[in-house]
Amino acid sequence: MIARWCYLFIALLLPGASAFSTPPKSGIVRSFHKKASTTSQVHETILRSLAPHHEEALCDDIKEEEEDQIRQILVGKHKWLGGAISDSGTIYGIPSHSNYVICLSPSTTQDDDNESDSDSSYQINMLRLPSYITNNAKRDGGKHKDHHFKWLRGIISNESLYGIPAWSKDGVLKVNIHEWSKWREANPSRRIIDGDDDLSNTLVTTIPFPDADDEQQKHYRWAWHGAALNTNSTAIYCIPSNAQHVLKVDLETSTTSYLSIPPLPHMEPAHHSKLLSGSNKWYGGILGNDNCVYGIPYAAGSVLCIDANTDEVSLLGDFGWNKYNFHGGIKSSKGAIYAFPAHADKVLKIDTTITNGDDGEKLSLLSIQRAPYDNDPVTRYKWLGGSIGKDGNIFGMPSDASSVLHINVMNDVVTTFGCIEDSDPDRVNADGSKYIEKNKFQGGVLGRDGFIYALPSNAKGILRIDTRPVSDKEGGSIFLDKNRVSCIGSLEQKTDKYQGGFAVKSGEIIAIPENCNSVLKVLPPCLDDADTCIEEGLADGGVEISTLY
Repeated sequence: MIARWCYLFIALLLPGASAFSTPPKSGIVRSFHKKASTTSQVHETILRSLAPHHEEALCDDIKEEEEDQIRQILVGKHKWLGGAISDSGTIYGIPSHSNYVICLSPSTTQDDDNESDSDSSYQINMLRLPSYITNNAKRDGGKHKDHHFKWLRGIISNESLYGIPAWSKDGVLKVNIHEWSKWREANPSRRIIDGDDDLSNTLVTTIPFPDADDEQQKHYRWAWHGAALNTNSTAIYCIPSNAQHVLKVDLETSTTSYLSIPPLPHMEPAHHSKLLSGSNKWYGGILGNDNCVYGIPYAAGSVLCIDANTDEVSLLGDFGWNKYNFHGGIKSSKGAIYAFPAHADKVLKIDTTITNGDDGEKLSLLSIQRAPYDNDPVTRYKWLGGSIGKDGNIFGMPSDASSVLHINVMNDVVTTFGCIEDSDPDRVNADGSKYIEKNKFQGGVLGRDGFIYALPSNAKGILRIDTRPVSDKEGGSIFLDKNRVSCIGSLEQKTDKYQGGFAVKSGEIIAIPENCNSVLKVLPPCLDDADTCIEEGLADGGVEISTLY
């Protein structure tokens, strides 16, 4: 099991042949030293790939073979780590151990009136990575395993998907999702692009690091952890976890550069350099209203501030290094970022609306008022990730904690509520003692019914949190009702089950599998039906839980 501090959820697998076994054809990217294909080359390769595939000639045997192959690709550990959703509602998973980009797209079906309904169901498509990437399994005799945990988290901009490098030595992943979409439209019964390296090379490229001979970079693992796009969508800024620089990805030129991190005032350069050489420094990057990207301090002692207007980098505050204070955060509608306490006992608030005055004025620490029944002794890895609720407030998902964190963004009052019992109460340790569930949930998704659904990491069930505005009968207390929190469903007993979930137009919440061997689908009831489903005692409150494959 991966240590939880390796993720932003802590914020989203097949060996190849020998490396560089054939020389690259002209105009096709096979090495990260090559430039990306031009637009005309992309169109030419796509059109070539479409020519032999006539839909009426596609036999059932090929369809069955592809179905079987998808099932095989879904098996394994740490396949995808996070992803991104496009404006069309198509979800893309970022490959970690997997040698495929996974695409979960609305399948166009016909109803009884022969009208198209693109939101009724989703189907899985796979795109194999080019051989120069998959062959990394044998680079250095497999010693460094840089084909594992290749990228972590994804960002979509200008019809391309970008994957943030974690262990990858090839650079930033770039997938031309526009042309892949066109290929899927022209081949509606084809689900996999595999065995056509020219097509894979056309759709998938990597943007190399600034210095391919950087000795430090060659040994990084979990180099960057999260990223954010600037306001005008011209650059992505990757947040250093084990790396010692910010990685800037220029989307207009498809190049990268390093931004240095200066020390705090009065800090000795040697001491600063030693601190930057540490691990797990910042987890998650969030764009503020001021067009600055803020890195949330985990083992780092200060907030990382990247001014996307000037590319200047600075450190804000001093909370003490190597204390694993905060883990990811969310920006509220009022422009303040709230960072979730992992080991810290307070919530960090970063006000990104302050443009004048001292940078220290941006930062404040908010005390947590626990519910009267919340006597949880856990002090580490308490809340990791969260979501904005139907009421506009922020909810932190319990990792090792047993309560939900509630941040009222109107008055900055922070409380806890709910009591998350072990989702598998019958489970015991090998010695017969009670099993205490840890790393239960990381991150959540707001459903159409006004409930947040926290997708399970190690928990067996799904956490359901009622985030609808407080009713009159609940008024008078700063604490939300304990019964607003429940666990539903019973999933397979695996660790690190899912990595990233997204709400789509059909009302479904779709989760990308990390260690599970299927895609999770959660369909909440409509907003107006939520109370009725509960009152009538419907199983799981009327929530439908299913899987693809």
